[in-house]
Amino acid sequence: MDKLLNWWAGLWPVDERHVPVVQQLMRQLATTHAHSYKQNLPTVFAIAPTFLFWVEWSVVLAWVTATTAAQLLNSANARAFLKTSEHKNTSKHQEKVWALRLVGAAALYSGIWASSIVIFWVDGALANNFFLLALIAISLAPVTLLNAAYLPNFFGAAIANSIFMLTALLSHPDPIYWAMAVAYSMFFLAMTGHAIRINRAARAMIEMSIEKTELIEALSQAKKKSDEARATAEDASRAKSQFLANMSHELRTPLNAIIGFSEVISREVFGPLENEKYLQYTGDIHSSGRHLLALINDILDLSKIEAGQYSIFEERVDLSIVADDCHKLLDLRASVNDIKIERRFSRSLPELHADKRAVRQIWLNLLTNAVKFAPSGSRVHIVADYEPDGSFCIGVHDEGPGIAEDELENVLETFGQGKEGVFRPGSGTGLGLSIVKGLAEAHGGLFILESELGVGTRASVTFPRDRVLPASPGAINRLSKAYP
Repeated sequence: MDKLLNWWAGLWPVDERHVPVVQQLMRQLATTHAHSYKQNLPTVFAIAPTFLFWVEWSVVLAWVTATTAAQLLNSANARAFLKTSEHKNTSKHQEKVWALRLVGAAALYSGIWASSIVIFWVDGALANNFFLLALIAISLAPVTLLNAAYLPNFFGAAIANSIFMLTALLSHPDPIYWAMAVAYSMFFLAMTGHAIRINRAARAMIEMSIEKTELIEALSQAKKKSDEARATAEDASRAKSQFLANMSHELRTPLNAIIGFSEVISREVFGPLENEKYLQYTGDIHSSGRHLLALINDILDLSKIEAGQYSIFEERVDLSIVADDCHKLLDLRASVNDIKIERRFSRSLPELHADKRAVRQIWLNLLTNAVKFAPSGSRVHIVADYEPDGSFCIGVHDEGPGIAEDELENVLETFGQGKEGVFRPGSGTGLGLSIVKGLAEAHGGLFILESELGVGTRASVTFPRDRVLPASPGAINRLSKAYP
């Protein structure tokens, strides 16, 4: 029975998706019926006196009493349903009972109302009878409007109305009444189609409302999970950066002592070493210590950048001086591997309003990477030029093995390396490009890494236009600025 009611309610296959829609349709119906007595009872009281011309007053009074009682029962039943439907824990059995009660109350009122055509029918009183026929036929329209939201109610009330109407028409042998029965049947079908259209429109609006609510809830849950995940990730990142910074600070103190003592020993400050092996070992200790210290400094810089604690000291930076320094530092190492470093500047280099140490580290890291992976006999180009929008780009182009497209994102991650770096011992830790990216962003710039296997790699950092200084004398005061 409950499946039949649900099918009637929307004329669709019953499934879990449509149950909330049917429940909402029932609430719409109940809301309408809860106050329908305000329109229906005045109509009953206005029409009843007209029947006193042909029918005894006791019969009219009995009909008015029954109709009024049925109407009040219908409205009270609707209000009770609305109150019950406010509770979310209504069982399926209760919902079925309420559906039957709503249909029954509406059918009862419609039937008692339509019974007037039988009760007040007077043979030979054409005016009375035609008035009754018109009254019951026309009443099918408000029945449709009142009950179309929930189709079981419409069918219950409309069929109850039609039973009395057709009974009155077909019980007479006169062909004109039979023709009226056919006309009424067509009118009934038209009202049924209209009720279905109203129901579908109401159903579509409810479905859209439910879908909107579900989407809002889903978006709210997704945002909540996203916020929680982001907060967790940020906490983890801060904890990692703080740990690296603390560990690096703890390591630098003894490491500086090792570097200092090894340098004193290697220089034989307190006297000559009798064994050459000791001198060789102290040199190894000193160089390894400096390498480890450089690595720790990189970790410190990166941890500050990731934790948002990195400060840039802005001043006038002469790029030509920075380029010279980087070139000189790497030239010897490059020449040992038969690699030629060339400058490719289209014009004189400008000055930047930036952190000199950071700019130097950016260019030095890029140049070190290029020399490290460039094959013997190749060339490495130090490049710098203006962009069309007035920003300025510095970078390094090499003729190395290149990086596969699927590895580009990995090499930009902290400690990330491509296959070439992984399989080449002593190639580094994978911090250089991460630091370059962080330092570029600290200046509001952009780091771009492009590569092609077998051709080479192009790494460049673009500084925004407002950091490019005009060629004019004078100096800019050194300024400390926290990043970000």
